[in-house]
Amino acid sequence: MSFMNFLRKHKVEILIFIIAVLARVFLFYINLEASDGNLVATIRGDDGYYELSKNLLAGHGFSGSDVSPYEPNPLRTPVYPGFIALVLYLFGSYWAVVLVQILIGSAIPVLGRRIALKLTGMENVALWVGIVMIFEPYLVLFSSIFYTETLFIFLFLIFVLLFISYLEKRSLLMLVLSSIILGLATLTKTTPQYLSLLLVPLIWWQFWRIISPKRLFAQTIIFLSVFLLVLSPWLYRNYRDFGVIGMTAQPAYNLNVYLVPSVLALENGTSFDVELRKFVKTEESSGNVITLANSEEYTKKAVHVLKEHPKGLFLITLTSFITFFTHDGMLTVLQHADIFPSSYLSKPALSLLFQSPIEFAKTIGEFITSPMVLVLIMRIFWVTVTIAFFLGSIMFVRKNGMVPRTTLVFLIVLYFLATTTINGLGVNARFRMPVNAIILTYAIYAILPKGQVTPKAENL
Repeated sequence: MSFMNFLRKHKVEILIFIIAVLARVFLFYINLEASDGNLVATIRGDDGYYELSKNLLAGHGFSGSDVSPYEPNPLRTPVYPGFIALVLYLFGSYWAVVLVQILIGSAIPVLGRRIALKLTGMENVALWVGIVMIFEPYLVLFSSIFYTETLFIFLFLIFVLLFISYLEKRSLLMLVLSSIILGLATLTKTTPQYLSLLLVPLIWWQFWRIISPKRLFAQTIIFLSVFLLVLSPWLYRNYRDFGVIGMTAQPAYNLNVYLVPSVLALENGTSFDVELRKFVKTEESSGNVITLANSEEYTKKAVHVLKEHPKGLFLITLTSFITFFTHDGMLTVLQHADIFPSSYLSKPALSLLFQSPIEFAKTIGEFITSPMVLVLIMRIFWVTVTIAFFLGSIMFVRKNGMVPRTTLVFLIVLYFLATTTINGLGVNARFRMPVNAIILTYAIYAILPKGQVTPKAENL
């Protein structure tokens, strides 16, 4: 294929990519100006990846410590800090890291478009998914900040496309590649570490009538084995450093630092900060005390408290469900641009609405007369998208049936929804971003006129 033919064939995706780059560069420039030109202040997130990458380059190991002894970090995983360190080593500048991450982030709307085309076969739906993902503020913001989201979403969407291809074509190569990419995505952000186990029944459901049980068993073993092989160096590192085979102490940390204080705050009618200070010590919330070595002890402690507060657990589960779908992240976007509200909600919006409607209305009134109105607009947008997603999902299944790729993506959304609850009142739009492409696909399907299925869709 000649270069010109390539451009003609992929002109829509190339245009999406170019516009996405421009949008991300534009917001990065605004944030850089808001930080008085300080690059590190603009890109440095609060998850410690900047510090981890510096220590990797300096030969201090996988540690976030500022001074010796450089204790091994128990919460983070290696791919993203390694990515930062590698680009920094090759080019010697954080500007290069930001540029590469912006390019990766700009590919996400292209991948979103491809997923939408795979799922619906409708060009108009796919195009609008790509357009929305170009400009979705939170996706744009995270393209230039040192959080795992951009690289993780990029890898995870590639996994989704590869696994759909496997379901459609029964290609062992696609199965192996999807397993490798899922492994790399898990080493970037551990959220999907159990997803592979949920996919095994889907593989059997799809192929048990057309593939012999012996071959089907072999394929599932290959899928799981390749996944574990990718994870194995990191599992060994944790066994060496903490004496436990595991990915991260993050679940135990989140249970104690986020979920339990959130449950207690909702049940007792107090604030999250008050319950956090009562339940864990300051050093325990630092990220260095709770490790894989003692995570079982901390998990048991948290689970015991949760069992004693079923009402709070129910309330936080309900709140997390709604927040997962409807949180917009726009306030964070504005804050990075040095735009702050004159006042903040004293409680989560839903809690404040039902408990103190006058205070809620007063605060909202102040928002409307300031740039904070963008927060309300984006919140209304995501509430609308959520309603349309559920309607579109029902409409699509009624028309097309529950085909394997549809089951796959619904399973993925449910998986991310379920694993998000552990973050308690800390749930925000960040946790939904990996499945934005799926949610937007069915939401836009519900809204747009239903055209003919594109013949090329199955061959992408």
